[in-house]
Amino acid sequence: MLGQGALLKLLAAFSVATAVSGAAVDVNGALDVHDVPVDLAKRKSTFKDSKTLIPDPGIYPGPDGKHTYKKGWPELPKVDGAKIDNETFTVGKEGATITTYVTENYDPQKIKRAVIQIHGEYRDAWNQFTYASLSAKNATKFSKEVSLDEIVVAAPMFFSIEDIGAYPVDSNNISNTKTLVWDRNGWGDTDDAYYPVFDAKGNLANPKYTPVSQTTSKGSSKSSKSKSKSKSKSKSSKSSSSGSNSKRNVIGVSNKQAQEKGPHLASLDALDAYVNFFTDKNRFPNMKTVVIAGFSMGGQTVNRYVTFRPDNEQDGMVNFWISSPASFLYLNDSRPAPSSNCSDFNKYKYGLDGVMPGYVNRTAKSNTPEAIRNRYLSRKVYYFVGTEDTNTGDPSCSAKTQGENHIDRMDNWVNKVMPYMPNNPTPGKVPNTIGYGQIDGVPHLASAVILSSAGMQTLFLDDYNGRNTTVSGAPSVIKDGGDIGRNPVIEPDADVPKSMGSAAGLYTPGFALISGVALLVAAGNLW
Repeated sequence: MLGQGALLKLLAAFSVATAVSGAAVDVNGALDVHDVPVDLAKRKSTFKDSKTLIPDPGIYPGPDGKHTYKKGWPELPKVDGAKIDNETFTVGKEGATITTYVTENYDPQKIKRAVIQIHGEYRDAWNQFTYASLSAKNATKFSKEVSLDEIVVAAPMFFSIEDIGAYPVDSNNISNTKTLVWDRNGWGDTDDAYYPVFDAKGNLANPKYTPVSQTTSKGSSKSSKSKSKSKSKSKSSKSSSSGSNSKRNVIGVSNKQAQEKGPHLASLDALDAYVNFFTDKNRFPNMKTVVIAGFSMGGQTVNRYVTFRPDNEQDGMVNFWISSPASFLYLNDSRPAPSSNCSDFNKYKYGLDGVMPGYVNRTAKSNTPEAIRNRYLSRKVYYFVGTEDTNTGDPSCSAKTQGENHIDRMDNWVNKVMPYMPNNPTPGKVPNTIGYGQIDGVPHLASAVILSSAGMQTLFLDDYNGRNTTVSGAPSVIKDGGDIGRNPVIEPDADVPKSMGSAAGLYTPGFALISGVALLVAAGNLW
């Protein structure tokens, strides 16, 4: 269980963005990568251990701590303030369910803000709920206009087949509910789920799937691993952010076969279900903004959702928040770091070649490259990455054509790709629908980004009362001008901040550009 006895020291420092100039958009509509000079924040060479800088309030059930996810989570831990909901969020005609950590006992009549916080490869929805909820509590310290009873946090649990016991099973370890379950990182690749399976009459008919990681037969396990290894060599474009853990590991059935048997639903269908639920004015009459947020592999999922989600009347209420993904879905075949030895660099999930996910065929009315780019440009998207996030993440050659590591790949996407998209209303500059920040001194750590001042403001304060509105008392983390106010130290159980820190940055009105760094320093224990 989580407590509030903690000292969070939130400081923010945004450097003024370097002006972007150079080549105009190609008259033929080609989307080229441009070598634009970018004033990146100086990376701290003294950074040694994230635990000494930013205590992670997360919990990891199981014998191997956070690495338990590789063999499967044995349970879903309870978290203060959350209901583990297996009924409310449904998708598809048979009513498949999305297990969700959601704010308990909220009043739909009061809710103005919904934040859908998506986990990364660890599949730790409970921690994402905790981080987002702590960030929401911090937001109430800054503005009297913001109240926790007006905010709902939902953290989807995108199960892997290994998570036996965390998702309900019968005595034979077969899923016995309509809960959506994938294989390993299939949810992040936006593959369709394996479970639930329905028969011709719509009745639940889940088969038994045995993951390699939980087999007792060394022979069968070794054979399957060998087959998986040989396949992975010819499919570099299917590498995920973890490299070795991206292989398909279900015995006796291929990934394609399991998806064909399954519900024909992907994580993107689940995100549609959340948006439909929370933008329903009959249910939430005062809802103003829904934020779809994701860290790491969750950030990849949001990037692909921004790309493929069809246009509809909900768009004016939806913001997107992408942090620290290991790769982006590029919208043409130009790359910042091209390689002559990587033939699959533009296949999905890295580009628009090859087989698209089932969601695209089920939902999109128009998926020409031009239509996709126009959709992307029209959407309000925040991007964040830590200045110490120099992990390679996805080691595939396809990912490396986008940059060497997380920070390079994000900076290339925002500053070298987005400004030169055809139909960008600000050619050669970052589109005015995009916000970008670097969190100073932070590695690949979800809690640090979500609990940073910039993370808090963009998740919970921007557009609080509707599109392009600002609440009184919001921190000056992102604001017009060079000097930006001060950011408070939030002390435990304090009604108002008692001490202040300074920061600087750039924000153009109407949400145009954030570029620079934000600093989060946490001292003490968050338990």
